[in-house]
Amino acid sequence: MQQFQSSLNVPKTPELLRDFEQFKQLLKRRTGLDLDQYKFEQTYRRIYTMMERGGFRQFTDYFHYLAADETRLRQFIDRLAINVSELFRNPEQFEILRTQVLPELLRRNLALKCWSAGSSYGAEAYSIAILLHELAPHRSHQILGTDIDADVLSRARRGVFAESDMRYVPAEFKSKYFRAITENGRTVYEADAVLRRYLRFEHHNLLSDPYPSGFDLIACRNVVIYFSDEAKDRVFRAFYDALKPGGYLFLGNTERIFNYAQIGFENPSAFFYRKPLQEVQQWRNAS
Repeated sequence: MQQFQSSLNVPKTPELLRDFEQFKQLLKRRTGLDLDQYKFEQTYRRIYTMMERGGFRQFTDYFHYLAADETRLRQFIDRLAINVSELFRNPEQFEILRTQVLPELLRRNLALKCWSAGSSYGAEAYSIAILLHELAPHRSHQILGTDIDADVLSRARRGVFAESDMRYVPAEFKSKYFRAITENGRTVYEADAVLRRYLRFEHHNLLSDPYPSGFDLIACRNVVIYFSDEAKDRVFRAFYDALKPGGYLFLGNTERIFNYAQIGFENPSAFFYRKPLQEVQQWRNAS
């Protein structure tokens, strides 16, 4: 096989493409992860690069190598999911959440039910917990964090973050809600129990599992950018159904819903989409 110096220019021979299709089928049967719902170019390039670095020439050989060890397979899914996050990532957006969105929701509800979808190791969910505790402490807020990766969910339940995760955390929040501890010779930050009492973390696949419902706020940031356009549309419509009337969907800074009005959303602020208090059903009638 020709060797390529850059992962941006990976080979796509008919044999490799057929082999990749078989890889996807094997992975779906083993893990339930359906790669057909993800953007082909990004997924193919990423997996080819990992396969090549592992010394394999065929996707199916790479699959059998992964499947022979459950830890190895989980690590592959972790790398594929790109579990990169930070507390208060894009702080200007969290400022809108703090000053506009959450106060509006709290005027209508004593306690809020929130979902951090594709939560990775919990940075987003803990950020929301901090804001809710600041704005309306000691209420029975519920924050559900979900992900497809069991390892990152275990990390999220611990609530321990690296220094690099903390760079956008305001100083007053860092001192109030985190305790510096030493782990494996490095300083990490453990979230206070007052935050963990709002949180629970569960496995959920946005592309295949039934959606929970009744949420005031759904945050799904920098997740759907890896999905195909068809998958994105299904996810956004499912989020709409999962929100209460008046509830908000909070997206990342690279994500937009171009057909938000057709789905039924309002778009009162960049990256925030609201389900009207008087629910709009036009898209259902048109679909």
